[in-house]
Amino acid sequence: MVITLSIIYYIFLAAVFIFVLYSLFNIYHLLRFGFWSVTNIAVILIYIVVAGLLLYFAFSQLLTIDWSQPLLNMNGITDIFKNFMPKI
Repeated sequence: MVITLSIIYYIFLAAVFIFVLYSLFNIYHLLRFGFWSVTNIAVILIYIVVAGLLLYFAFSQLLTIDWSQPLLNMNGITDIFKNFMPKI
């Protein structure tokens, strides 16, 4: 059994999902309960732009990685255990 680097990618995607969910929650509260002012709208827009740029930069860096590389190769371990099992 071979575990590839893609497991780290899926963990990262889960973290991005939580970040986006948290961001939507915060933006909703700023719009719903915040004052309708230029400052509030500017803060929301700056937050969206900076978060978008950070996500874009992170995903562009992740494109350069070969996610099919093995992270953990357990084939040798299973062969060792097969040698100790009785032959029927």
